[in-house]
Amino acid sequence: MGNAPSYKGCKIPEDLYYDLEYHVWVKVDGEIAFIGATDPAQAYAGEIIYLKVKGRGTKVPRGGILATVESAKYMGPMRSPLSGVVVETNGEVVSNPSLVNRDPYASWVVCLKPDNLDGEIGLLTKGKEASERYKKIIDEWGIQCR
Repeated sequence: MGNAPSYKGCKIPEDLYYDLEYHVWVKVDGEIAFIGATDPAQAYAGEIIYLKVKGRGTKVPRGGILATVESAKYMGPMRSPLSGVVVETNGEVVSNPSLVNRDPYASWVVCLKPDNLDGEIGLLTKGKEASERYKKIIDEWGIQCR
């Protein structure tokens, strides 16, 4: 991810999909979607100290809660960008949540088997458009990533 575009230190890899309302990224691999917090989201939250993740087999609607995040400055939900069933959680990230702060794009939180990938993927933003739109969000939030 070293060559990902960045703005004020925040990386926005253009090969991922982003939900700009929920501030999560999605990487589609076959029938599975890996989901994690974006770099701007982790910077805004501060050091993440606790993650409670929905278990395997949990059915989650788009916008439903995938995990509860607790940090020095934030406590609230990580919402799902897609409808589907949780097929795996990242135990390493759950036991060491600050990994999300260190490398948010390697530190996926949940793998989901989407119910309607073709229908919902178009609701997400990808590529140059995502990095351009995040510049405005980063400025509004007044954050610096690294």
